[in-house]
Formats: sequence, structure tokens, C-alpha cells
Amino acid sequence: MKILISFFTFLAVLLCSHTGYAHALWIESSSYGTLNQSHEVKVYYGEFATNERDQVDKWYSDVKDFSLMLHAPGKEPVKLQLTNKGDHFSGSFQPTTAGTYFLSIVKAAKDLGGKTKYEFSSLVPVVVGKSATLDYKAVKSPLQIELLGAANAKKGQSVQAKITSFGKVVPQAKVSVFSATGWGKEFVADENGILTFDAIWSGPYVLEASTFAETAGEHEGKAYASAWQGSTTFITIK
Repeated sequence: MKILISFFTFLAVLLCSHTGYAHALWIESSSYGTLNQSHEVKVYYGEFATNERDQVDKWYSDVKDFSLMLHAPGKEPVKLQLTNKGDHFSGSFQPTTAGTYFLSIVKAAKDLGGKTKYEFSSLVPVVVGKSATLDYKAVKSPLQIELLGAANAKKGQSVQAKITSFGKVVPQAKVSVFSATGWGKEFVADENGILTFDAIWSGPYVLEASTFAETAGEHEGKAYASAWQGSTTFITIK
């Protein structure tokens, strides 16, 4: 099946001549953790669908200087310590209470792409103990993808997600869904920011949402005329 070109790539081709801007930043982690056991986390930059995982020293601008925050139930977020593994960063945390933990990144690249400001983000839930639904109220990013229902699903089931910005829905948001098989498809969320897709294959998926606005401002002492945001989440289909 023909691989869908990422919406990130589409925007980058239109906006600038540097293909590096097309890449996404994503967190990989098991959707479920175990009390008092180390839980591994990895962060990649590249193109998930085509298994392009850039070497850290090739990441665009200063994206590699991101902070990975852990939001534990009822606690203030803390920064996780990470190790450069060549083509990704690796870290871990040990959950000590049951509940839903969130791993989040929000990183605006220091350098502009022409006159465009680029902001990369990622948000992944980790459920510890029994939990029927995911509660995203504790996390409000500039752009985020919220999984509705369980943190994972079974092959053949429908998966729903909601796109929000600082807690408010983003209507008609464009979202690309990618499977590790190389399959991909672009969706448009409804007026409530919700999209639905069928989990055709088992294994990991990455969802990518993006927005682009002709909004002027200043970033790192440089004027920009437009702003792009890209956000991802990671889910494993059983």
C-alpha cells in the first residue's frame, strides 16, 4: 500500500526548502506500567511511518535540547533525566502510586524556517493499575492529542482521539495516523476536535496533529510571520 506522505512533510514542502522541518518528535512508551517497577521511555525525531530515526546530532536546530516532563497523579511535573543513545534519547521512571501518568514535551525550535516559527510537542499516557478512562485535565499543552477511552485497543477496533489546545478543542484539525507497517492516512477531526480511525494492524501507531497560522511575532530575537505546531502521541494496538 502506498505510504501516505506525512502532513508535516506536506507543510514543510510548502513553507520552506529544508526537508528537516518535515520531521516529527515523538515519545515511545508502553501504555501500561507496573507499580514500583522501572518504566522505560524513548524519544525519537524523524519519520515514524518509514522508520527514519535521525541521529541526535542531526536533529533540526536545538530540538535535541527538549525537556521530557513526567506528570504523576496529584504531583507537580518533574523533568526526567535522559541519555543520548545515538538515534534517540532514553530514560525511565518508577511509578509509586496507581493512576494515569503523562509524559510530555513542548519544544519551540530556536531557528526559524524562513519566516516560520516551528514548535514540536508530544504527549503519551501511562496507566498504572486499573483505569477505565484517561483523564487529561492535569495536562494542557499548546497542542495535544488526547486518546478517548483506553490507552490501547485491539486490532479491528475503532480508536478515537480529541485534539485540544490549552484544554480547548481544535475543530477540523488535520491529523495523520501512521502504523509501523508503513501504512498511513490523513484525517480531519470534526467540529468537536474528535477523529476516529480503525486499527487495521496490530503494533505501534503514531498520531500526528498540526496547525499553521499566519501569526506574526518574535522568537529568539527574530521576527516571524507564521507559526507551525506539530504534536504527536503513541499508541500500541494489541
